[in-house]
Amino acid sequence: MNDHLYHAQNKEGIRVSAWVRRGKLEDLFLSDATIGNFIPESIFWGKVQKSLKGTGGYFISLPEGRVGFLRNSPPLQEGEMILVQVSGYPQQNKQIPLQSRIVIKGKGIILTQGVQGINISKAISNPERRKVLLTEVEEALAHANLEQDDTGVIIRTACERSDHNIKHEIEGLLVSLEKIKQIREPSKPILVATGPSVHERAERDWLPDQHFVIQDVGDQIDDFGLWDLILDNTGEKVELGNNASLYIEKTHAMIAIDVNSGGINSKQSAKIISMKAAEIIPRELRLRGFGGKVTIDFPSMNKSDMNDVEKRLNLVFKNDNVPTKLIGWTKSGNYELQRKRDRLPVNEILNI
Repeated sequence: MNDHLYHAQNKEGIRVSAWVRRGKLEDLFLSDATIGNFIPESIFWGKVQKSLKGTGGYFISLPEGRVGFLRNSPPLQEGEMILVQVSGYPQQNKQIPLQSRIVIKGKGIILTQGVQGINISKAISNPERRKVLLTEVEEALAHANLEQDDTGVIIRTACERSDHNIKHEIEGLLVSLEKIKQIREPSKPILVATGPSVHERAERDWLPDQHFVIQDVGDQIDDFGLWDLILDNTGEKVELGNNASLYIEKTHAMIAIDVNSGGINSKQSAKIISMKAAEIIPRELRLRGFGGKVTIDFPSMNKSDMNDVEKRLNLVFKNDNVPTKLIGWTKSGNYELQRKRDRLPVNEILNI
């Protein structure tokens, strides 16, 4: 077996989950102990502070004096209590991003409160398998007397495997959701449920599609060479071969990626280098924990080659596990995309 999942934690409280394939780092989750319970998927009862006029957004008081920001909300009153969920990691010196739609995630199933219906991952293409999955979910919901409830279901790609026990997973997720619903509205902000740790998240999101050797190495992270592997794969420069490279840098406003052709100025070489860069950019963003606005400066290409590079970007980001919206080419010839901040920037945690 070539895939290893390493769990580790150093003396400073930094927790690591690393997916290593044949000695190559494929994916990485890191957490900082100072964040506490304010991690993605954590659920709180919060209190409305005030609205941000013209945006449909509200500042929400959370426990421990923390403040979140809720976007695209129906009208709320100052002082009103509201159940919210952390939707991602905040930018430095900004509020914690929140959503009012509660989502409970499992390995193969996602429950959505307030959004009815059953949706199946497009990656599950076999018509017969889709039919079987739909029937199994409908039966599980009927058994739980939720046909008229406002709970919806998303069937993840992991359910494509016939050995995935959908009924058992839905039952477990519904128990978790019911516990959340049963907590009465408090008079002040409280924590309702803590989101998954990086170790739990790695096993939930990576394991269903892969077969891993799982090793919990505790604080012996140096003995397994994990720190060196992480540092070697999260620097600013990435070699593309033949003197070509890309530089990836986090600024206050955006993630800037510069694809360097290595001094070769032919149009054909520019396309080859750009295609090679496009192939690896999702992985490079994942490993560094970078999200938000991303601007890519490719070498100068003609219109046809730019279209081919965009098609490649669409393909590789479609297969990536971080929600990403491809915006397109700017007038200046750069390519822009918007990526969810669903993990912490590695350079900020490790001070590199």
